[in-house]
Amino acid sequence: MKKSPFESYLAAPWKAEYVRKKKDSNECILCAIANKNKSFTAWEVFRDDQAMILLNKYPYNPGHLLIVPLDHFEEFDMLSASLSSHLTILIQSSIKLLKKTHFPLGFNIGLNIGNVSGASVRHIHWHIVPRYFGDYNFLEILGTRVMVETLPQTLIKLQKEIEILRKNTF
Repeated sequence: MKKSPFESYLAAPWKAEYVRKKKDSNECILCAIANKNKSFTAWEVFRDDQAMILLNKYPYNPGHLLIVPLDHFEEFDMLSASLSSHLTILIQSSIKLLKKTHFPLGFNIGLNIGNVSGASVRHIHWHIVPRYFGDYNFLEILGTRVMVETLPQTLIKLQKEIEILRKNTF
C-alpha cells in the first residue's frame, strides 16, 4: 500500500492560530509592528528611520528575514528611488549578516505583490531565506520540515553581529 505523503509532516499547531484567524482587512500587521503596537509580537532584528528587519514568525529556514519599509506601500513601483535603494542596501547587509551567523550556501530573495502571488500581507516586504544543501525547494510542499533553532536563538545569534547592519546602512 502506498504511503500518504502527509505521514512525514511534523505538526505545527502554533501556526494554525495565524492561518485560521479572521483578518481585519483594515489592519496591517507590519504597520502595527512598525508603530510598535504591543498587541503584536515582533521579532525585530534591526530598525532605522526608513525600514525594519524582522525574523519571519513562520520561517522556512532558521534566519528567514523580512525587510520591511516602515511606511505602508502595497506596490513596488510606489517606492521612491531613495527608499528602494535603501531597502536594497538592507537586503545586501542582511545577506552579509546571515553569511556570518548561519553559513548558508545560497539564498532565496522574494517579493510577493498581490494575493495571487502568495502575498498574505499587503504591506510590501522582502523575504530573505538562507538555503542549505539538502534542504527543500523554496516551494516544496511535501516532506518534513525540521527547524534546528528557535526564533529566540536566531535573534540572539543575529544581534551578536548587528554591527554588520549598522556599518553597511549608514
